[in-house]
This record gives sequence, structure tokens and C-alpha cells, in this order.
Amino acid sequence: MLIVGCGGESDRATSTTDTATTVAPSNLDRYLLQADEVPGLEPMSSPQTVSGEPFDLPTGGAERLRRSGYISTTYQPAEGHRSGGVSSVLLFETEARARNWMAYETSDEAIQHQIPGAKIERFQVPDVPGAQGWTGPDLHGNAIGHVYWTQGRCMMLIGLEVEGPRVERLSAGVKAIYERTGGTCPD
Repeated sequence: MLIVGCGGESDRATSTTDTATTVAPSNLDRYLLQADEVPGLEPMSSPQTVSGEPFDLPTGGAERLRRSGYISTTYQPAEGHRSGGVSSVLLFETEARARNWMAYETSDEAIQHQIPGAKIERFQVPDVPGAQGWTGPDLHGNAIGHVYWTQGRCMMLIGLEVEGPRVERLSAGVKAIYERTGGTCPD
């Protein structure tokens, strides 16, 4: 799980010093957030792909990720006026494995590992099958939200740190990506 938030701990989440990072394959770029798909949030750099462990995992988490059929993560940071975020596509060997990893990512266990003691509110995104997310504080008390869904063997994620409405903005991004890509994932 890649937690969006400010200061300290967020640096750890986006560090790729232990993994290979390359320019994202063009076939996954189109599955990331584009300008104006989340109100007030714009992509701020070129997409990157990580084929190793892409984020901080609990003890045994790297092994769980490997067993899940994980292949790579393609991600792109985004920013806006007093806001930040990320769009990610985690690629798995099969559709079932992508769904299984999403079940773990959205579990209380995984969320509590990243943000111990966090009190979150969960939500679903109408019109996008299986899309679900949560909002709450990051480690520093900043307002964040994440939303997850699968498209074939891709698990998609949008993370956002911003004051004000988060569910509406995250839902708009999910719907835009889902409609633009036809709910598909590259073979």
C-alpha cells in the first residue's frame, strides 16, 4: 500500500532505493490518472515502474506480495493547490491474484500497519465494480483518502491528501479512469 501523506513517513513510501525503477511501459501509462480527472489534482512527473517491493510492508509482507503473483507497480505523483496524491497500477499474473491483493490492501490489518491506530471511514464507488476506498488521517493528522479497484489483472489505486471533500474527488478519478480505459488491463 502506498500511503499519501506529508513529511517523514511519506518519504519511506515513495523511496525506490532498494528496487529497480525505470520509465513506465507506455501500455500502462494510459491507466494512470490524467489531468482534470480528480478535481484540483494534476500529474507532476513522468510515470515510473518498480518491479521490486514498491512500498513498506509488514513482516512477511514481501513474501505475501511475491506469492500474490505481483509483477510491477507503475505510479505517478500528482499535485494541486495545497494537495498531493498518487495514481498507481499494480500488475499481477492473473485477475484473481489482483483481486486477492486488493482484499489484503483494503483490510484493517494492512491499513493499521501503515497508520497505527487510524480511524477510517470506508466508502464504495457506484458504477465501478468492486471499487472501494477509505478516508482518514495520515500519521501526522493530515486528511487523506485512498480508493482501490481492479481491472483484469491490474489493481488500481488513487491516493489523495487534501482538506475538504475527498470521497467525491477520489470517486471522480476512479470513474474517469474506468470509463477511459473500458475497465480493461493489458494482457
